[in-house]
Amino acid sequence: MRQEYRGTSARTPVWVTTGLTLLAILFVFVIGVAIFRRAPPQEEERIPRADDIVSELTETSPEDTATRRETPRGIPETAELTAVGDTGASATAKRVFENGFFKHTVLARGLPDMDTTRFQYQAWLIRPYPFDFISTGTLVHNADGSWGMLWVGEPGETYDDFLQVLVTLEPKDYDENPSANQVLKGSF
Repeated sequence: MRQEYRGTSARTPVWVTTGLTLLAILFVFVIGVAIFRRAPPQEEERIPRADDIVSELTETSPEDTATRRETPRGIPETAELTAVGDTGASATAKRVFENGFFKHTVLARGLPDMDTTRFQYQAWLIRPYPFDFISTGTLVHNADGSWGMLWVGEPGETYDDFLQVLVTLEPKDYDENPSANQVLKGSF
């Protein structure tokens, strides 16, 4: 009797072949979906935050301004503020660091009249990058028709990065962020 030759390799079980085939099909499907979903990204409509709004209002970027300039020690530095719009107003802002304190003043002329029971002129120091701002107080109406304010910073703090000055018209119940109603602005 003749013996048949049987190979030594075992047959792969059906469940292994089926599983590998299903994995290959799934892999091809996932790759196909990824390729077809790769549409050009659309910009989402984003609700602006208060910091974004103020940053737009100051119209600066890190490339536009120096991000740090030392506050003069003992010698006042002056910045001329110009009107935003056609009010014809102008102002002079000063800053100095002496005797361990940063002092900041604004003296404005030609500001439009307003209802002082509902509104106030508010001054701000702005750091362009990384963006930040400090309210330096409400401008007071002087007897000669000018508006002014004096602000003294924290002891030892120089505020070297805060190079821009902004004056806004704020409602009396303002939310501690500069409003979009700019009146004067300038830079040291």
